[in-house]
Amino acid sequence: MLNMEPSNYSTNRIRRPLGAGVAVVALLVGGTATASAAPLSPGSVAEKCGYLGWGKYNHCDGGSGATVMLDVEDLWGGISLVCVRPGITDVQPYVDYRVTGAWWNGGVGCAPGGHS
Repeated sequence: MLNMEPSNYSTNRIRRPLGAGVAVVALLVGGTATASAAPLSPGSVAEKCGYLGWGKYNHCDGGSGATVMLDVEDLWGGISLVCVRPGITDVQPYVDYRVTGAWWNGGVGCAPGGHS
């Protein structure tokens, strides 16, 4: 005999994914609201540390005055070493081809401007 009444099994198969989806959306919306609740200060974009694009690198040293060695990548994937002081440095003059990225390689205490 065929049971024509709706079963809890089929109802639960719909409710569980729906409940999980609602929970995920709530977390995403809640996370967005929390992140946007803290306003950005006007200078926060200028204070970004690391590679800024267009051959510019901002070395944030926390006031120590330490120089650091960077790996600077060019358009063809070549890597050049460039030493920078704290603050924003244009690393493009030290590289033959267009700079596509730069990152700290762990070196500290180098002669600024030195490169290879």
